[in-house]
Amino acid sequence: MITKMKYRGFHVCYKNNDTRYLEILDDILSCNVKRLSVQMVFKSLPHTHVSLLNTPYGQFVLKIYSPRKKRIEKFFKSFFTPNPNENLIERIDYAGRQGHTFPNDFYLLAERRIFRFAKISLMLFEYVPGPELRVLPAITPDIKREIRHSMQTMHNLKIISGDAHGGNFILSEKGIRIIDLSGKRCNAKRIVEDNVTASLRIGIPIESHRRWEKRLIAKKIRRHHKIVQRKYLARSNTA
Repeated sequence: MITKMKYRGFHVCYKNNDTRYLEILDDILSCNVKRLSVQMVFKSLPHTHVSLLNTPYGQFVLKIYSPRKKRIEKFFKSFFTPNPNENLIERIDYAGRQGHTFPNDFYLLAERRIFRFAKISLMLFEYVPGPELRVLPAITPDIKREIRHSMQTMHNLKIISGDAHGGNFILSEKGIRIIDLSGKRCNAKRIVEDNVTASLRIGIPIESHRRWEKRLIAKKIRRHHKIVQRKYLARSNTA
């Protein structure tokens, strides 16, 4: 169950009406270094910061996002499209209530909004320990089958990855976990794009029977090879 409320000037959604997540949010907003510390920084960009946070309740992944480009366009689009982060926390909560454990859990979303446009988003996720697939020397057929099954289940639950590369799959003690999911609307085109990316980046087989799907797959594969070729030429020119 997701509880929604206004809290300290934020639109807040949090899981299971658990006030621990509000306490962590208070500590983040107050920069309470006595209760919080940063264990590791995963990503630090002008628009996105992702870190592993030590709290009195254990470790969590904190993601802070503030759009820097196309802000006016995104502002107007927000009136006509669902909030992707709010959609994601609801879809992951639904998946958990159905007994699925492949997505890393999403505990809290806090956004400062102008009408429906989120100018800053704070997100608290489950930390999933384990190696990313991209660091494994090889991906076994059993792991590939598990990934394929998890992705099929994910798409049936109307969730997409949006970037199905090896860094977004964790081999945990409980099996494959998928992180950094997207809250964008799940549709046939995005499902095919997920499957193509997983095929190109991880080696997951694609099954396609519809003509438009085959055209989209061929287009994405050509685009991928062009990008790889450009990167290779750029490295060759700088060598």
